[in-house]
Amino acid sequence: METSKLVSLPVTLKGGENYLLWARTTKAVLCGRGAWKHIEPQPQGDKPLSEAAETKRYQEDQAVLAILQSSLDVPVLEAYSYCEDAKGLWDTLKNVFGNVTNLTRVFEVKRAINNLAQEDMEFNKFFGKFRSLWAELEMLRPATLEASILNERREQDKVFALLMVLNPAYNDLIKHILRSDKLPSLDEVCAQIQKEQGSLGLLNTKGGELVMANKAEHNTEHGFANKSNYRSYGNRPYIMCDHCKKPGHSKDKCFILHPHLLPNSTYGSNKRRDWKDWRGPPRAHIAAGESQERGGTSLRQNNGEGAALVASSEFV
Repeated sequence: METSKLVSLPVTLKGGENYLLWARTTKAVLCGRGAWKHIEPQPQGDKPLSEAAETKRYQEDQAVLAILQSSLDVPVLEAYSYCEDAKGLWDTLKNVFGNVTNLTRVFEVKRAINNLAQEDMEFNKFFGKFRSLWAELEMLRPATLEASILNERREQDKVFALLMVLNPAYNDLIKHILRSDKLPSLDEVCAQIQKEQGSLGLLNTKGGELVMANKAEHNTEHGFANKSNYRSYGNRPYIMCDHCKKPGHSKDKCFILHPHLLPNSTYGSNKRRDWKDWRGPPRAHIAAGESQERGGTSLRQNNGEGAALVASSEFV
């Protein structure tokens, strides 16, 4: 292995989103330098190494460890800097970020490919993004001829297609499903969606239906509580208003109490119609006018009687 200068890897490991790309490029670099034997050591047999050979192996191993550490992002390096050899660091990163199934990443890549659109992007830039997504998907799903793996991927594609078109309200359920080591079947996913839909309905939809049902019951109870106002008139009920004592409407539709219900009403605009004009003059004024008329009539009658007495006295 060449140790004259430190080898830099082309990809920086930031987490699970780019672990597969980092692992593939790192393996290619280490194999080209003849240093992959420190990640996957070959059995040496029962013959122990000499002190000089053990020292050389340790130096090479530390050089590989330095190469791996230089390719880690700062937060990842701070979290796993306790590893003391190259194989320990590689295995730790694989256990943490290298999920064998990696269902979440497969789903994200397939959804990104499905939603990818060129729009105003240059074709070369767009094609590069398109090709990188397909390359990552091929790394996540390497080519195979095994029938069992192909059938499993076909079932996974059905589940992925269903999850992509679900309502955003099911995002938590989608994350829960994709966290599984093995993706459930389509029937199992549908069963979980039905349960989740029941929970959402219990908190939202069903509550609204209960409120509407109570409201309808409330209206029915209050609308027909005073049954004395409803009298049979052939096939139609005869309705009497409790306020104005006029037939044809109920108290809640009385124009006197609710002037905005008048036909072609301009209630609320600049040309408001005074409901008092529609109702007519106040009854007190009517009573006063009637009394005045009766007073004037009696006065005229009295004046007539007085005139007759005066005339009779003149003739006497």
